[in-house]
Amino acid sequence: MLLAVANPLSAVDIVAHRGFSARAPENTVAAFKLAWQGGADACELDLHLTADGGIAVLHDKDTQRTTGTGLVVSATPLADLRRLDAGSWKAPEYAGEPIPDLAEALATLPADRGRFLLEIKCGPEVVPELARQLQAWKPRADQLRIIAFDRAAAREAKKALPWVRVYRLSSEQTRDKQPVDLDALIADTVADGLDGLDLSQKWPWSGDFVRRIRAAGLEVHVWTVNKPEDVRRLAALGVDSITTDDPVMAREALGK
Repeated sequence: MLLAVANPLSAVDIVAHRGFSARAPENTVAAFKLAWQGGADACELDLHLTADGGIAVLHDKDTQRTTGTGLVVSATPLADLRRLDAGSWKAPEYAGEPIPDLAEALATLPADRGRFLLEIKCGPEVVPELARQLQAWKPRADQLRIIAFDRAAAREAKKALPWVRVYRLSSEQTRDKQPVDLDALIADTVADGLDGLDLSQKWPWSGDFVRRIRAAGLEVHVWTVNKPEDVRRLAALGVDSITTDDPVMAREALGK
């Protein structure tokens, strides 16, 4: 049986993956603004520490894919990264769209709704600067989440920012293509004092799968879901949020 909870499908939060990345250049102010305009409940973004200790919002370790210029983020000052064109690759109307810093991205967040899922794409070295920048957001703590694949990054983020919910990200396979042990992942997440799991849709999702995670006191989130039938199937299992490149599609699929 598919249904795991009695909540309506529309109760599931829709998270715009790197902003409204189906239509706008990922991880840009334009993508975040378009997601909020499209009614997304949240936006996910990716962050890296720059050479001069800033926080740049982009997915990759270098800028080649989204700017055509292959600068290594960790070896480049933030100002130099911001001079690049991160929009033209997507569509001509986005020419000149810069790589934002964290503050610029957060500034798009409506005061009365929505939240950001901040994915640490580097390691725990970014946590001190992240904690410094987020202190001013403490009154709006419920509008922030931190997510990370790296266990140490997630653990250190939770220690530095105990007032922010932190989720561990995981694919269904390890780098050597072995299946990830869900029970061990749950145990590690609980031991680290984290608040939930954010898992690939390629895991073997079922009502029992969701219940196993919830039984440990953890929230349940899923990424990246881009087909309406998959959105509805996963929402019916009672997940807390679904991350998608197309938040408008997902909202329509759930009747939100």
